Amino acid sequence: MRLSLALLLWLAQACAQSETPARLARAFDAIDRAAGASSVPGMVIGITDRNHTLKIGAYGYANLKSKTRVSPETLFEIGSVSKSFTAISLMELFDEGRFDPQEPVTRYLPWFAIKSKYRPITGHDLLTHTAGLENYRPDLASMPFAALSVRDFEPTYAPGEHYWYSNLGFQILGYVLEHIESAKYPAIVQRRILDRLGMGATHAAIDDALRASLPQSYSRWPYTGDFVEQPWFEYLAADGSIASTAGDMTSYARLILNRGVAPSGRLLSERAFAQLTKPLLNNYAYGLNVRQDDGDTIIQHGGGIAGFQTLFEMHMNDGFGIIAMGNGGLDRRVVQFAIKCVKAALRGEPLPDPPVPDDSASITNAGDFAGAFTSGSKSFEFAAEGRRLTVKGNGAAVPLVRVQGDIFRAESGDLAEYFFVFTRDAGKVTELAYGPGWYTNSAYTGPKQFDTPPEYAAYAGRYVNHNPEGGAVRIYVRKGQLYLAGGPGSGERLLPAGPATFRPAAPDFNPEKIAFDSIVEGRALRLFVSGMPMYRMEAR
Repeated sequence: MRLSLALLLWLAQACAQSETPARLARAFDAIDRAAGASSVPGMVIGITDRNHTLKIGAYGYANLKSKTRVSPETLFEIGSVSKSFTAISLMELFDEGRFDPQEPVTRYLPWFAIKSKYRPITGHDLLTHTAGLENYRPDLASMPFAALSVRDFEPTYAPGEHYWYSNLGFQILGYVLEHIESAKYPAIVQRRILDRLGMGATHAAIDDALRASLPQSYSRWPYTGDFVEQPWFEYLAADGSIASTAGDMTSYARLILNRGVAPSGRLLSERAFAQLTKPLLNNYAYGLNVRQDDGDTIIQHGGGIAGFQTLFEMHMNDGFGIIAMGNGGLDRRVVQFAIKCVKAALRGEPLPDPPVPDDSASITNAGDFAGAFTSGSKSFEFAAEGRRLTVKGNGAAVPLVRVQGDIFRAESGDLAEYFFVFTRDAGKVTELAYGPGWYTNSAYTGPKQFDTPPEYAAYAGRYVNHNPEGGAVRIYVRKGQLYLAGGPGSGERLLPAGPATFRPAAPDFNPEKIAFDSIVEGRALRLFVSGMPMYRMEAR
């Protein structure tokens, strides 16, 4: 008897579905092996389909000193993944007719104001990072004054014209939410989301009472690569105040996978969910990134705060979600491998090859950087020996470790003060930035003399804000231009934007501002980075 085509297709599908658990089991074993070999302090990976949690794997340590291991129940701060909780709470109010994202923010928060010649900023503008506000004020985070501080801000473009990520914008949305509900943000999120989804381990305020329940968080010390403890601070603002577990976050992922449907019924209408997940500029929707990739719709967001890092990602067509949480960064190679493994298992495809272990001391293109780089009477001599790169220092060959790309560091000693940042021309290394110095090799053919405004000399130096998130920045003068560096790179080039005031050169609509004042004995003693004061602090 000849079987119909429909029956054959049904049998093939049924056979494939029956093999899915075995394929997933093999995928989970591969993920365990890769994650178990990771060098990050601690990491938890949770995987869910639309109906239930498939796996939670815990790897490494909650505390490196005590060797306390992370577990599936370990709490992690999720950083900016919190933004979607704020957006969903507002879209519930949208369903109730109490919040219209197209209305000016001042309708819901009467004291909000900026100096602008453009149309009023709406909730939609804030939710999509298109309001034109600055990114962040670490010194004001968790403080309502952060929203009031923008009263002196003058946007450089109209709302909706450009995408510029703004934590400050989502903090303002939190105060909008509180004003509408006449309640505090944690209580609103608890009632509207956590209770509805059974997320009993999740907290919507990272306060001192929660500290003992969290693992120690870490960051890599840039000069040695060792993990060092991050300082504790409370965080209460709506852009990043949530701490959760992998199990709770897989429940949250199912809300997205099921398009706003919770176990107890709809949490968001289809109309509200469609608005929540409609991408605009830079594939950003409302508190979520939404993109098309490999035949699927990917809804995701990352988060980072105080050494904690999170990736939250849903694959809508393949029907799975993943949450990866770490207390000393995430091993991105392992997380992407986990995503590929689950996708391959569900699609009936071969599992990917496991990630290659990271070896920052192995520099496969070390020869690109070999040779002498000079600046006047000063010079550096680099040597390549196989996959090792060294620089001469005090008569000895000092090994260098790759930080990222063409950026290297010495692990210790005098040369560990700055990063070695190489620049290429047509693929060939020609320049070196080391601290305030600029050096070239024999392959460099450009100019070596530049006109430098004399006032720039007063701005160069190191500036600090002692807020735990404030950190330090360095101002350099190179090739007649001013640069601001807040990390291992050579920094962002600054363009004049007024008296003693500058803006980053890229992109051309960048709303951030850098201003200097309090010049004493030829040196600026204070720097404002988008309104945050920082003060000169350097060895004398």
